[in-house]
Amino acid sequence: MACSHSHPGTLVGGGIFPPSSKSLELPLLVSSLAGTDCFSRMKHRAHMDGDVMIAGFFPLYTLGTDRRNSDASHHESNTLFDFKYYQLVLALAFAVEEINKKSSLLHNMTLGFDIYSADFRAWSAFENPFIWLSGQNKIPNYTCMGESKFVSVLAGTSGETSMQIGTLLELYRFPQCDLCIGRNYFILGSFHVPLIFSYHHEHIGGFSDFITEVNPSKYPEDFYLAKLWFLSFNCSHSESDCVLWENCPHDTSLEWLPGQIFDMAMSEESYNIYNAVYAVAQVLHEMFLHQTEEPAMDNGRWWLHPFLKNIQFYNPAGDQVILNEDRKLEAEYDILNIWNFPGLEFKVKIGKFSPYAPYGHQLSVSKDMIEWAIGTTETPHSVCSESCGSGFRKSPQVGKAVCCFDCTPCVENEVSNGTDIEQCMKCPDDKYANTERNQCLPKAASFLAHEEPMGMALDCVALCFSTLTAVILGVFVMYQDTPIVKANNLCLSYILLISLMFCFLCSLLFIGLPNTVTCMLQQTTFGLVFTVAVSTVLAKTVTVVLAFKATSLGRKMRWLLVSGAPNFIIPIRTLIQVTLCGVWLGTSPPFVDTDAFSEHGHIIILCNKGSLTAFYCVLGYLGSLALASFTVAFLARKLPDTFNEAKFLTFSMLVFCTVWLTFLPVYHSAKGKVMVAVDVFSILASSAGLLGCIFLPKCYIILIRQDRNSLHGFKDKIHTVRKKSS
Repeated sequence: MACSHSHPGTLVGGGIFPPSSKSLELPLLVSSLAGTDCFSRMKHRAHMDGDVMIAGFFPLYTLGTDRRNSDASHHESNTLFDFKYYQLVLALAFAVEEINKKSSLLHNMTLGFDIYSADFRAWSAFENPFIWLSGQNKIPNYTCMGESKFVSVLAGTSGETSMQIGTLLELYRFPQCDLCIGRNYFILGSFHVPLIFSYHHEHIGGFSDFITEVNPSKYPEDFYLAKLWFLSFNCSHSESDCVLWENCPHDTSLEWLPGQIFDMAMSEESYNIYNAVYAVAQVLHEMFLHQTEEPAMDNGRWWLHPFLKNIQFYNPAGDQVILNEDRKLEAEYDILNIWNFPGLEFKVKIGKFSPYAPYGHQLSVSKDMIEWAIGTTETPHSVCSESCGSGFRKSPQVGKAVCCFDCTPCVENEVSNGTDIEQCMKCPDDKYANTERNQCLPKAASFLAHEEPMGMALDCVALCFSTLTAVILGVFVMYQDTPIVKANNLCLSYILLISLMFCFLCSLLFIGLPNTVTCMLQQTTFGLVFTVAVSTVLAKTVTVVLAFKATSLGRKMRWLLVSGAPNFIIPIRTLIQVTLCGVWLGTSPPFVDTDAFSEHGHIIILCNKGSLTAFYCVLGYLGSLALASFTVAFLARKLPDTFNEAKFLTFSMLVFCTVWLTFLPVYHSAKGKVMVAVDVFSILASSAGLLGCIFLPKCYIILIRQDRNSLHGFKDKIHTVRKKSS
């Protein structure tokens, strides 16, 4: 609401909203007005006298030529009387009579009205407003209203009418207040989709009975009612008295008219007029109750603005009326459907929209009740694009109508299970979209199980290699007194074989359903047993170097060899790894985790490493031991090779380092249980490399080439090497 306060008086607009659609039916014209002197003598208005008055300008005519009305004014001779809009006049009259009967309003004062037709054509839009301001056949601006009882003006039911008349009244220094009470409704779709959203209002009791009893004798100063009566019922005036009617059917009433000509139910525009009249009455009532220091009247016009802009009340139907736009409640709408029968047209309520209903239930429509213009109850198909089924979403076509769209398949892990869905719905993390993209299915748990082929294969390999390691250990125990077994420290060989056996067996911790215990044992057990194995290889390599350098390096080097100093490499190196694993488990240990995205349709259950820093520290420390072992073994590779395993140690560490250098990029590029399989394969391959490169050649000599398992050949080679070096 936007109000100005320059001078007294008020313009009240009866509502600003799109004008309703015009039906194709024409008013029922069955007689000519030619020769009726009464019509020529009557003022073209609807009038009821009162202590205070309301003026109204309503669009009562539509375009067309009524050649049967020779006595009509110039602008009326080129228009047709619209019976439907005459209900606006009746709504105002009904409200005025209701108010005058209430002793609680206006303090024994009566309310009256003057209603004129508001012409929508620009060249004649101001004719009736000038007649009201200056009088019939008077020159505008030379004859004024003087002491007037008019307190407000209802300027039509559309923004265009209010704007035209408001512009004129502004010139006469009438302050104005645009009153939007509702919403003398809008069409959804086109002519082929006859659905109407109408502002919801409660039933006004007594209005239908009031219309039934209306006749020209009851309202003799209503030109428009007389014209409607004459055109509808073939009546004529009495030549002696214009109030009396002749040749009329008995008990004629407006309820006789067909529904498409005149509707007995109060329309939305009429409801707005009804509320506007009550708003004026409430304002006048407030003025009487709250006397102000300013005079109540000034030049016959009432001060209404201070009360009008803040007024709010409940009308007789129980609906709240709020004039201040900022404080208005959100509107509720009735959804109406136009039912067409031969010569008849009805508006049937088939649904409702309420912003106060729970989300998703604000719009309710009975689809089976809809009567489409094409004569069927089935929803018509789009003339541009076929409906999008489940698994697809609507994608608008740029530059075309809203009924033109493409059907785009839902993206991965999104579904749509209806028709013409605009947005696909993403499946929850524990579900996945089926191939049709119309349903979310529960994801199956996935892990590297012992029962599946890959798990069974890895289990078999691990058990076979651990068994082979145990067999080799047994061979070494049986032939522990032979030179090739005694060479390079028999104790270190036993430790290495036992650690390799545990390396093979620790791979079984990675297979099967992960739990908290197995997750913590996987990486720590792997790190510790491989640290023991690689430290043992380093100790054996150092032993080889000391054995062949003891003579040339002196007594101190021989003491290191005899005292077993290389054996201390294993506990020292292992203790460092134990410390790293202890810090890992104490700060951020591995735990059971799930991966819902790497494998479609599955939730992968795996072990999260917890602290990646601790994991890479353990792995990096193991790699540094392997690199040290490889370096020392590589430097000792050219020493005499009888009972010398330096070359085998070098090759074994080369295989070990190659496996783990290849493991890192492959491990990080794999997903799901394939990543676990890569981890297990790397453990088995590196362990098999150490076992095969170091111990299989010795077993070959022990079991097959026993002639080479003697000290004679070893001493000859030592003597030859020493002679060459001297």
